[in-house]
Amino acid sequence: MQDAKEIYREAVSRLPPSERLRLAALILSDLTQQGETPVALSRTAIELLEEMPGNRLFKTSEEADEYLSRERDSWDS
Repeated sequence: MQDAKEIYREAVSRLPPSERLRLAALILSDLTQQGETPVALSRTAIELLEEMPGNRLFKTSEEADEYLSRERDSWDS
């Protein structure tokens, strides 16, 4: 039996993007019906961002707005 990398290289990578997405959806659906929840689906987007190297630059939308406002003001100077 082929391993996942071989299957991807020989078959999946040749599919158009829309078909690869359909295949991914089918695989995820199959996993959830078997009672397995992929790790990526069991975490929120915020949890995923917090795990990334460098974390998030801004903790709140207000901090982001303040930064963007300062940046825009600097363009006029």
